[in-house]
Amino acid sequence: MEYILGIIYMMVSGAVLASLAALYLLGPDKQYKKIYLGFQTAVAIWCMSQILLLLSKEKAELIFSYIFGNVGICSVGALWYYFACSYTNKNMNMAERVAPLSVAVFHYICVLTNPLHHLYYKVFEIGNITRGPLFYTNVFATYLFVVTGSVILYMNLTTGKNDNVREESKNGRLLIVSSVLIPVFLNVVYLSKIFRFTFDITPLGFGISVILVMLATMKYNFMDINRRLEITNEELLLEKERNRIAQQVHDTAGHTLTMIQSYMKLCQVSNEKGEREETATYLDEARTLTSKGIKELRESINEMRQGETYELVTKGIMQLAGQVKEIPVEVMIKGEDGDQYSHLSKILYDCTRESITNTLKYAEASKMEIVLRFKENSVDLIISDDGKGCETIKDNNGLLGIRQRVEAAGGTVRFISASGEGFLTRIHVPVK
Repeated sequence: MEYILGIIYMMVSGAVLASLAALYLLGPDKQYKKIYLGFQTAVAIWCMSQILLLLSKEKAELIFSYIFGNVGICSVGALWYYFACSYTNKNMNMAERVAPLSVAVFHYICVLTNPLHHLYYKVFEIGNITRGPLFYTNVFATYLFVVTGSVILYMNLTTGKNDNVREESKNGRLLIVSSVLIPVFLNVVYLSKIFRFTFDITPLGFGISVILVMLATMKYNFMDINRRLEITNEELLLEKERNRIAQQVHDTAGHTLTMIQSYMKLCQVSNEKGEREETATYLDEARTLTSKGIKELRESINEMRQGETYELVTKGIMQLAGQVKEIPVEVMIKGEDGDQYSHLSKILYDCTRESITNTLKYAEASKMEIVLRFKENSVDLIISDDGKGCETIKDNNGLLGIRQRVEAAGGTVRFISASGEGFLTRIHVPVK
């Protein structure tokens, strides 16, 4: 029987600790959460002390078990009362603040000093423990604090005076109050000896309590756990959207400024040669590109931009290639473009734009080549230049943006380069 009880007490203790950990990790950072965690810790100590009692074979071990267990037993009532007041924002006067803690400390001191007065335990021997008057005053105080706290909690939840509890349902209220009253009821049954139990059944009641508390937590928003999870998810989505917008702003601004710089160089060269018409053409294209870039940036900042799309993938790629005047860009199409690829147009457009920007800024290339291969179930995009290349490829903002876009679409990307060998980007995107 002792082995079975030990296993049961261990399971209950584990459940209480798991519940405590879940509330610690998920619960809101509020004062009432900290107090409730203290209450759960007191319950865990009470449960674990029962395991120690089963293992105690000598008086010294028995003394340690009771000293350890009474940390929880003496404080559980006071902590529940403080939690109920904090959770409902009840204004406590000085007596209400001091009395529960003082009573808990007083009774624990009585446990520690019991060999001097024998008022907490009249007899304290292995197999023969007789309770004294101070034990019952502690039981009475614990019941008083638990019942009073439960009434405060239930009444406040019923009236809905508090933002923390306004959305609680009747079932949720009953679960929370029952989670404490059930162990108290079992403790009354055990101490009254109505039934002749050879072991303390109170910790078993806390096993039921853990189930009720977690049910109330996840289903009825006890401790605002669900709301906290919703806020966390919203924060993650917002952060993801911010990163997307930041990447879009980076790509748009980088491409626009790089292209304007390229047009300015061409303007300078044509102006020096006295080619006024070409200079005017370059300035006009630079003005058009600037207007488009400003529009895209405004839409991105306002979080309204859904991304420019094209009926055909090739339309966007050809438009980008046609904007480059500083070096020749050759575009080769293999296979036939069609509507089945149109949902990939934005991804491939942005990747091509970023590659062109990087080439013009860093590659010192004399030409670029863009190859589009349309297959039945995928599209391949290969972009290369004959620039100076690099020995080490680092995923800066531009390359990282390409990788994230492609991988988000279920595709793969490879960057290949070597010193003096140019730079090659190979993208493979499935057609879903």
